[in-house]
Amino acid sequence: MKALVTGATGFVGSTLCEELNKRGVEVRAMLRKTSSRENLVNAKFSEVEGDLRAPEKLRAAVEGVDVIFHVAGVVTALTREDFFTSNERGTVNLLDAVEAYNPGLKRFVYVSSLAAAGPSTPSRPNIESDPCHPVSDYGASKLAGEIAVLGRKERIPVTVVRPPAVYGPRDKGVLTFFQFIAKGLLPCLGLAKPDPHRYSFVHVEDLVQGIAAAGLSEKGAGEVYYLTGDGVHSWEEVMGLMAEGMKKKTFTVRLPIPLLRLAARVCSFISKVTGKPLPFSNDKIKEIEAPAWSCSGEKAKRDLGFAPYWGLKDGAAQTAAWYRENGWL
Repeated sequence: MKALVTGATGFVGSTLCEELNKRGVEVRAMLRKTSSRENLVNAKFSEVEGDLRAPEKLRAAVEGVDVIFHVAGVVTALTREDFFTSNERGTVNLLDAVEAYNPGLKRFVYVSSLAAAGPSTPSRPNIESDPCHPVSDYGASKLAGEIAVLGRKERIPVTVVRPPAVYGPRDKGVLTFFQFIAKGLLPCLGLAKPDPHRYSFVHVEDLVQGIAAAGLSEKGAGEVYYLTGDGVHSWEEVMGLMAEGMKKKTFTVRLPIPLLRLAARVCSFISKVTGKPLPFSNDKIKEIEAPAWSCSGEKAKRDLGFAPYWGLKDGAAQTAAWYRENGWL
């Protein structure tokens, strides 16, 4: 079994390569010349040069593989157009290459995001049959990628997976919160008590098992799946479990939403001036303001045998230990 992984140098993609190694899958990683190989030091793979923005460079990547795991995507960008260029157009280019050069592909797995579906309500997690209503440009671009993928399901066996917030070793996205907690500060969003917001999280090691199952299972063609850890939590509960896992006593610091909006405007201005997008932006604040980001993984458990192992407390402890061992914390 041979598999192509796009976005292989990233946090999720590199962990997926290691998971596929464990399953005896031969991994081909699509990389650019400038891509860092740092996250791939523990993975076995062959390299192929490719760029989702350059269709003429995709033939060598897609030929001769049985499964494609399309993990690559842009999570920060300067403009809405930039999001769509990578997350929709890049996906279409890859699908076109599959139809042209590997029409016998066994499975195409598109790693999307809960952001593509949009927020849930505090009282009910999203399920796959719910209508989608993304609130951010990022989410809209990932949904556009999903639509492109599912539009080929009569010709290509495709599966879409949607993770919620992902954490774990190598992740820089939630590192900031671990750094706050390490200093004895517990950052909470908003001033409401009790916190009405609700969130789902998934540990990267659980996520990649679900992604691998989506690509290697005989089931799931043409389907969409949420891959999430068990439980739905308030933000204060999430931070508290992280602090508990890190064995840190903390002082709660509440961050008013108006203050975060101001910070988002400042960050967006800096990004525009420097031409380098920052993780926090006017687009990201739209997601932070949403009432809840939760989803149910029951369909994936039923169809794919998805079985998340990590709870937030133990997962946070394991992640914090990795950060310390690698000098990130």
